[in-house]
Amino acid sequence: MHKNWKEKNVDLALLTTRIGDFFKVNDFEAVKGTISTGYQIFAENSPYFKINGYVSVTIEGTPEDFTVNFELCTDKKKRDLPHSIFLESMFLGGYFILRRLKSEEAWLKLEKEFWRHVENAVLRLSNYAKDSA
Repeated sequence: MHKNWKEKNVDLALLTTRIGDFFKVNDFEAVKGTISTGYQIFAENSPYFKINGYVSVTIEGTPEDFTVNFELCTDKKKRDLPHSIFLESMFLGGYFILRRLKSEEAWLKLEKEFWRHVENAVLRLSNYAKDSA
């Protein structure tokens, strides 16, 4: 999922730091870096949000027109194994189904809290970018 903001004049490096703080508070193992179009954060292994995979956040654009992209990245080999729900429920009492459902529930909760945090950060950082002139 991604969201776009216009005419906010936000320091994107500082916004990236604020987003990184969100992952720190939730005990994720996170790595932050720059890319040619902006900034990127990878985060995984939170004890509070047990998701299957890792989170990728990309912040791209200019202080006046930027986009934040938030997505769950999973191991396609594990996810795409050919099996049916019937087979899953037969083995281990539906363990795999339950684990997948709990991961999806954790992802939805994480997504909601993440966007709330980003909206608040953008609101606080509006008109914070230094004038380039």
